[in-house]
Amino acid sequence: MAHTSQRIAFSFPPGIFDIKRMQPAFWDCDEESGSAHVQLSTRWHRLLPMLSHCNLMMACAPAGPVTAAVAVPRLRFEPVPDSSEWVCLESGIELCPANLGGVLAALEPLHGGQYAASLQFFDRSGEGCLKLMLTNRSDLSAFEHLVLKHATPQHVARFAQSGAAPTAALKEKPDAHSVRRLWNGLRRTLPTNTFPGLDGVSRRSALAAAGQEHAWRVREDAVLPLIRAMTLADAPLGLGVRNDAAFLPAGLYPAHWADCCCGTTFFASTAQVTLRHEINESEVWAVRFMVNGEEILSVEVYDCCGNFRAGLGLRHEAHALHRQQWNYWLREGAC
Repeated sequence: MAHTSQRIAFSFPPGIFDIKRMQPAFWDCDEESGSAHVQLSTRWHRLLPMLSHCNLMMACAPAGPVTAAVAVPRLRFEPVPDSSEWVCLESGIELCPANLGGVLAALEPLHGGQYAASLQFFDRSGEGCLKLMLTNRSDLSAFEHLVLKHATPQHVARFAQSGAAPTAALKEKPDAHSVRRLWNGLRRTLPTNTFPGLDGVSRRSALAAAGQEHAWRVREDAVLPLIRAMTLADAPLGLGVRNDAAFLPAGLYPAHWADCCCGTTFFASTAQVTLRHEINESEVWAVRFMVNGEEILSVEVYDCCGNFRAGLGLRHEAHALHRQQWNYWLREGAC
């Protein structure tokens, strides 16, 4: 079933999704709330390729103080050679099945009698790491077929799994000379918790060792007004968020923002980013590179444990005035 409305919507009338067509014996339904969910198998090599048939979905990933969402026309996940990760080349979204603990298909009631449908992925600790919401441009029949093929009985101990690979200990004080020698290569790598090229060195500690020429702390409470200023200036932003099992990049021209109980969300036509109140308990760094003689500054957000959670900067199509305003804010207004 395909929908062709120009506006992306996430709600459906009752009866669109028929649980009787999707292994009804395995579903857990709450008659009081109207919600229902079913656990799916973790045969990732079979499940992930089926996502491409669902057409446009909204991918949402939480990463500590930042949550991002972006509409993806088609999720074609492919395994990365000599790696445990899968990547969607069109969108840049990455998944690490080795760090996934499970996935649910869920139907949830909304205001006005409508329903939302989604696939919800969890990491090995049971925390949500990626949510794929169906839209009015999704193929709903493909979603039902995916659930039919992969629905399983509910596990007693849901998602949390033992035996996860232990995290390697990271050095607290890396060698500053080694960090600076590898600095220019840093911008060509996707950010993770580790500093590429130096075994056992965390990215966060490398920023501290690099020196003020390359990176410096900025005030946590300066990030929100910076993004508000960029929204008012119609600046194009690029961001990437990372949690324990997923990496989600997005480009957006935020048009407006709204405050809610959890923080502030900036909305664009096909993407959005939420700065949660936890941003005030995180560490925020300005990171500097020189590219073809031009100074490029970006923002990196780390949680209270020093884990990389989000990176944010201007996209290449930003005007000179946007860059001037952005750079001035990070150098003068946010320190």
